[in-house]
Amino acid sequence: MTEDKGQIQKLIKEGLSIIDEMGNFYPNTRVGKNAIRLIETIKKLYPIIQDSNPVISDVLLSSSTKLNNRGTINAFRYGDVRTSLKILKDRYCLPPKIFISHKSEDEAFVKALVKLLRLYIGSEAEKIFCSSVPTYKIGIGKEIFPEIKSQFEGNDIFMIIVHSPRYYQSSVCLNEMGAAWIQDTECYSFLTADCEYDDLDGVIDNKFISIKVNAKDATDRMNEFMGEVLDFFNMPKPDFSTLSQWETDRDEFLKEVCILDLVEEQGKKAKDGENPILDSLSDFDKEHLKKWADCDDGECWIIETMDGSFIQIGEEEFCVNTGRERAEWDNFFERLMELGFAAIDRPNSDGSPIYKLKKPAYDYVESLKT
Repeated sequence: MTEDKGQIQKLIKEGLSIIDEMGNFYPNTRVGKNAIRLIETIKKLYPIIQDSNPVISDVLLSSSTKLNNRGTINAFRYGDVRTSLKILKDRYCLPPKIFISHKSEDEAFVKALVKLLRLYIGSEAEKIFCSSVPTYKIGIGKEIFPEIKSQFEGNDIFMIIVHSPRYYQSSVCLNEMGAAWIQDTECYSFLTADCEYDDLDGVIDNKFISIKVNAKDATDRMNEFMGEVLDFFNMPKPDFSTLSQWETDRDEFLKEVCILDLVEEQGKKAKDGENPILDSLSDFDKEHLKKWADCDDGECWIIETMDGSFIQIGEEEFCVNTGRERAEWDNFFERLMELGFAAIDRPNSDGSPIYKLKKPAYDYVESLKT
């Protein structure tokens, strides 16, 4: 019988839960509903572990027929079942963990992905392994390959591979991909905007479930992906089709990671003597972007009052009195977000957005100074 890891885990947990309810009992204890439930559970379990755990499977098979000893519980067989389930728990019920395999040059993509995941599975360090994000990376003084091995051995891994033209240049990435294949882990593959399906190679190729972030079906694939992640962590799965907050978070992630390659490409053109970013920003944009980059917290607030709208950048405040002025500011924020220079960090208490400046904006301002 084909081994279904999810079904095995479910039956192990179910059996141990029944045993917790039964607890200890005296000799000649009558068989009750819990004992019958336990027998039915191990009858479902032993056939699907027969190939991988033949000895334990035989113990459970024997126990399923002898646990009920003419209406009373056979204490020896009950002990065999309890011990067998505890051994299986150590083998199958490892803590769930997401492992993100990526090239260091794709750090910005991965940070955006981790930010999205944290909104839905929580921010606990033990839930994600990712070498680019400080909370989830390899600790100081640890060797990389033994640490990667320990992650696969000590956790039930959900593998996420961020495929890019840079990924196959790394021996570490290829080892991680190979480990995922050997361990037969759950696996999703993201393709950066500059990566095509034909670029996929190795043991995880274009036959596996992939999300190309700038493809037409990216939103549907993202819904499927998050559903699988929540199932993996045994968390309730909402109806994504009616969850407006998820749609906002998903679309913001896709927009952010699609822009990354645009900004990088524009930077390359600038080095070759072209500067499309410079040409696309007005004098108004450049002037206020410089002021924004000089403020300490990198935030920009829109404050709505009875007297009108105010834009606050650092210590400086701009009064917006006319529709034309507001349109100019709106265009300023939209343009910066399109370029990946700014993002909405969080809403203000009145619902208006608080914008945060991003690294490409600081780099661009520095280039203006030089």
